[in-house]
Parts: sequence; structure tokens; C-alpha cells
Amino acid sequence: MWAHGPTALVDSRGPAADDSGVRSGAWTVDHALRALATGCAALPAVGAVVLGPESVRLRLTTPDEAPPPGWTATDQGRTWAASVHQLANAAVDDRIPEPYPLLVSVGVVDGGRLLLNLAEAGGLVSVEGDLELARNLVRSWSRRLTTSPWSGRVRAIRVGFPPDSDFAGWDLDRLAEAAAELDDPYGGILLFADRPQGREAYQVERLLAEPARRWTVVAVDGGDAAWRLTVGVDGSVDTGMLAEPARAA
Repeated sequence: MWAHGPTALVDSRGPAADDSGVRSGAWTVDHALRALATGCAALPAVGAVVLGPESVRLRLTTPDEAPPPGWTATDQGRTWAASVHQLANAAVDDRIPEPYPLLVSVGVVDGGRLLLNLAEAGGLVSVEGDLELARNLVRSWSRRLTTSPWSGRVRAIRVGFPPDSDFAGWDLDRLAEAAAELDDPYGGILLFADRPQGREAYQVERLLAEPARRWTVVAVDGGDAAWRLTVGVDGSVDTGMLAEPARAA
């Protein structure tokens, strides 16, 4: 499933289980990642997560062949996997902050639900292809980044999108309106409905050039980018990192 190189969730902070006792995919992902953080001396650089019916798999951007107990490493340390059943009963240290708050759902691959960790992009993330569907995808990410259990208190700023009642971040017409927020030492994520131009492009370039990058930036049709995702007319997403495109759920 994985290509070499850089490498239906319920995205709300609601109950961990429904009336039948079945845990949601969102709870499973959140608990798995918190269990991973609890068992690791240092967090691995995770670029993608696949939630399958029996296992959770992580794609590491920096290979590591020494996973913590409960996880197995394959593909020369590029992939870690653990069983869903085992993770459900794994100990979690609630004092540890959310390990991967910028995970977003992209679609479905043969192994299960695919999520990307936007924080690992190392630069601009451009979502291209069918622009209407690309905007819809980025818009859905923005909502989930402010409601998913693993996102914690992510500071999310959208520029150029119509307002959503279920988006809990900042909606702006221009990035200049967020001058105070951009100085926040903890940073967050910026999401643009179109390619930044002029002064906004300069601000984005400056933020992404910081040695300790505080902000992750996503733009529809963003141009030159570290990660480039292409949305097809059928809703599929080619991440450029995996051996197969993600299909719309």
C-alpha cells in the first residue's frame, strides 16, 4: 500500500461509544495515538495513519525500527502497526498532550481509513485538481481540526471560506486580520480557499521559513508546495505519498 518517499470517522468529541457499545473510529484513532505517546520516550515522525478493522498502521516520515511494546515495525522501520483490540486496552497517560493534533481524514484506501498528519509537510500543503471538491475537502478538514478528539486546542484560521456553524476557529476575509493571532507562540494551522497572493504570500513564506515552524499552511491550488494533493472529479485524492489514491468515503 505504501509508496516509498516522504511520507467514516466520527470527528467529534462526543461519547467514546454509541448505545450498542461500539466505539467510534475517532475514539480508536485518538486512543491509539495517546497510547503510542504514552509508550514512547520520543514521538515518532508520523506522516499518515490508516485505521483498519483489525489494526492501526502508522507511516513514519523518519524510519525507526524500534517501536514501543505492542507495535511491530516493517518496511525497514517505515511502517508501525498494532492491533485495534490491543490498543483499546492499552494504558494512556492523560497528562500527555495530543501527540498529532493536525491529523485529517483524506478518504479510504484498501487498508482502511487514511489520515494525513499535516504537521509533517515541512512546508506548504497544496490541494489541487477539481477546485470545488478541493475546497470542500479543505473546508471539511477545518471543521474536523476544531472538533476531532485528537486535535485538542488547535488554533485554526481560515481565509476566504464561507462561514460554517460547526467550525470553531477564525474565519477571515484577509490574513492581515489575524496579525495578533499569528504572533501566538504555539502557532496552529492556516487554511486558504485560494492561493495566497501579494502580501499574504509574503506572510506565508515568512511563517514557513521560521526555524521552529509554528504554523502549518494549507491552500487550495497553492502552487509550489512541499506536499501536493490532487482531488479527482470522483472525489478521490492522490496524496503523492502512497501507492494508491484515497477513495471518497
